[in-house]
Amino acid sequence: MALCKRNVRSSAQSSSGGRRLTATYQTRVREYSGVDRQAGDAALSAYAALYGRVERQLFAEVAAGRSATALKSEYLQRYGIPARMFNGVRVSLEGKVASVREQQNLQLDSLGRRLARAERQIADAAERGRLEQVHQKRRRLANLRHRVAVLEADVAEERVRLCFGSKRLWRKQQHLEDNGYTSHEEWLKDWREARSDEFFVLGSRDETAGCQLCVATVADDGTLTLRLRMPDCLAVQHGKYLTIEGVRFNHGHEQMLAALGSNAAYARHRREQGEQAVRETELGQAISYRFKRDRKGWRVFATTDMMEVPVVTDQRRGAIGVDLNADHLAVCETDASGNYVNAFSVPLVTYGKSQHQAEAIIGDAVASVVAHAHEVGKPIVIEKLDFCRKKAALEGESRKYSRMLSSFSYGKIKAYFLSRGYREGVEVHQVNPAFSSVIGRVKFMERYGLSVHQAAALVLARRLLGCSERIPRRWAYPVGDGVHVAFTVPVRTRVKHVWTYWGAISGQLRPALAAQHRLGKRRRRPNPVQAVARGETRGVA
Repeated sequence: MALCKRNVRSSAQSSSGGRRLTATYQTRVREYSGVDRQAGDAALSAYAALYGRVERQLFAEVAAGRSATALKSEYLQRYGIPARMFNGVRVSLEGKVASVREQQNLQLDSLGRRLARAERQIADAAERGRLEQVHQKRRRLANLRHRVAVLEADVAEERVRLCFGSKRLWRKQQHLEDNGYTSHEEWLKDWREARSDEFFVLGSRDETAGCQLCVATVADDGTLTLRLRMPDCLAVQHGKYLTIEGVRFNHGHEQMLAALGSNAAYARHRREQGEQAVRETELGQAISYRFKRDRKGWRVFATTDMMEVPVVTDQRRGAIGVDLNADHLAVCETDASGNYVNAFSVPLVTYGKSQHQAEAIIGDAVASVVAHAHEVGKPIVIEKLDFCRKKAALEGESRKYSRMLSSFSYGKIKAYFLSRGYREGVEVHQVNPAFSSVIGRVKFMERYGLSVHQAAALVLARRLLGCSERIPRRWAYPVGDGVHVAFTVPVRTRVKHVWTYWGAISGQLRPALAAQHRLGKRRRRPNPVQAVARGETRGVA
């Protein structure tokens, strides 16, 4: 059967909600035009210091009840800044405020779950007569209730708490010597630098090269030249413009050149056809820049839309399910009818790794799966999970499980799949993983010789294809080590959803798995008496 190739991402809703994804590329500022390195860095630092003062003052006045839009004219005169710079400050601040408010709701949800769990633990400890544990848990419960009360008051009054410079650095002034400071003035210098180490330049596709205040042009050698418009209050000391030369992005330079080419076509089409005609086209891309200072100097981040890539996958060929686990990715491929084709696992151990090491490991693992999907032309199916509930229940769990779940970067893995899939033209779908492990264990694990996680990945792929997962007629299911457990199959009617019956089986499977796990631990634990009798005393505690 011939399969047509689509030239547009018609199924982008599966991965990006029907909109084009944005990408951010970074590089380091190395040379300036007309000034030396020290003078150029000083100009960027002055810009960042002014930006920080405007942002903090705007946040204070908005928190007091004033409108940011109504303050625009006043700020332009007070600080001597252009209108686009104020818009960049406002947009960046609104994003931070929205992030804090979203985090407040997530924290309330998490604290509510932890409160309920603490109350159950206190009741269980009291029933068993563990008074010391009851005392400690009650202290913990009081602390959680206090935090909930503070958060609820903030949400009710729409109060947002922002610390420019980070709370960690702010607390260091209370213990100067322990944090490597000899005086408060030394800490104050770091504090002021931390509060003015970055600034944001907002872009728009209607503006020159996608950004009015930071215009990028392509040099003869293919590098970019950025011309940053300095505010009027800084123009006397640092000049009206600061030109940065030799800008080349190690990753994404071609995308930046394509975006600038689209902006040039946008400007040309607007001159020839008019404003209304050019707005109906897809020409032009907004390019926003963020400058960030670190110990080595200044870095520049450019954000723009990702280029459209033809979709090379088709659901009519089948699907590739991916089950996300803390130490590996379980991958299972199916044909168009949902039948098993292939399965493999990709290592993904991020515990004990630094942030950059973990990102590299995740990127390599995701790249291998996406490359396989690109080769066979089948879309990828991942779980649509929320780990807030699981991470809220870490208290009281074993150290191994808590560390494993805390180091599991589900959000980052998901973002890498969406981004990499978009760049490679591979569709990435998200499905509800309800009972996928139970269905995989009961129906497919023993039949195809798969692991539990690979069988769950098979269920995810079949779920995208719309395959039915009816309860089999067998009453005995594997629980590990060659052991099978017989279950009572619930009476099936047409009124309830099939997941209702899988939920009933899951309720019977859970205690069987727990009992098998305890039995396995007893088998692995050596018996000291028998070991001494056999003369195998070495290694026995």
